[in-house]
Formats: sequence, C-alpha cells, structure tokens
Amino acid sequence: MNPVAAKLVQNPEDYRWSSAKAHLVGEDDELVQVSPLLELVPDWRSFLTLTPQDEVDMIHRHERTGRPLGEEGFIEKLEIALDRILRPQKPGPKRTRG
Repeated sequence: MNPVAAKLVQNPEDYRWSSAKAHLVGEDDELVQVSPLLELVPDWRSFLTLTPQDEVDMIHRHERTGRPLGEEGFIEKLEIALDRILRPQKPGPKRTRG
C-alpha cells in the first residue's frame, strides 16, 4: 500500500524505504539509480501527487483509446521505436499520399 495513503508518512520522500526522495532530487543514492525512471517521469512531484483514483481514471481513458499512457518524451520514443504515430491526430478523413 502507498505509505502516504496508509498514513505512515506525510510525504512520499519521508518513507525510509521509498525511492521517491532520490527521484525528487534527481540524484542516485546507495540503492537507487534515478536515470532510467527520470527519463520516463521527468516531473516526480506531480507524479507522486496523483491519487489512486487519478491513476485509475487515466488508465481507463487510455484503455478506451488504445493509446499509450506516458509523458511526451516517452510517447516520442515509442513512436520512433515502432515507426508509427501514437498521438491523437486531427479528426476526419486521412490524406492520401501521392
């Protein structure tokens, strides 16, 4: 369970066993390498303030569209890796190439 939701601490970075503090300051510590996740979640403060219901709502919105859920940089990397557009485009008929 989330230590803040469980009322064990007031802030995520206060929980001794959490990587939140390292990610918030953007520096590795003796247990955490921040670079892999900082690339996916550049704004940890906002990420950590999401409520469980906010997270569920975001997941449900993306389930309905079939589009990936993530920060802009993450979506860009997916588009490059998959060689396809994943972000919403203008509605209407597709232009033909020619």
